[in-house]
Amino acid sequence: MTGSVGKNNYTFYMPREESIFFKHLHGIAFAFLLLFSLLGVFITKMATVYAIFNSLVFVLPVYGVSLAFRKRFASEVTLDFDARKIRFVFQDERGMIQREFQEIKKVNFGFYLTFVMDDARIMVKRPYNKKEIFLLLNSVFKVDRGIFSIN
Repeated sequence: MTGSVGKNNYTFYMPREESIFFKHLHGIAFAFLLLFSLLGVFITKMATVYAIFNSLVFVLPVYGVSLAFRKRFASEVTLDFDARKIRFVFQDERGMIQREFQEIKKVNFGFYLTFVMDDARIMVKRPYNKKEIFLLLNSVFKVDRGIFSIN
């Protein structure tokens, strides 16, 4: 999930299961629509139109939220302390974005690391070695822990 790439480079990765989920989001949503529709028709003996409507009511809100938030997630974040730059790598058409350390206003340290900038909020899953990562980030950025403690 995290690792020291070079002497002063650290990289955080999106977990593999989240990466697979975001890569195949459209297919997963279609499969759930089909599954709930078929269950409605064959198990509960619902009319086809009502079964499709119920499956849309259950699946579309989750699909919409996932579509809205997947733009915020980076698949890889690399901190280069020598060059004082941070690089975000995305799975979609954006590819890679590189920013200077001083462009990062703060880092929210919750379940996800959220890098807050003037024009964007980019998230990556917080690694398991949270004390080490907190000390690493706190030495460079303003880190907001919110309600989470480091203990």
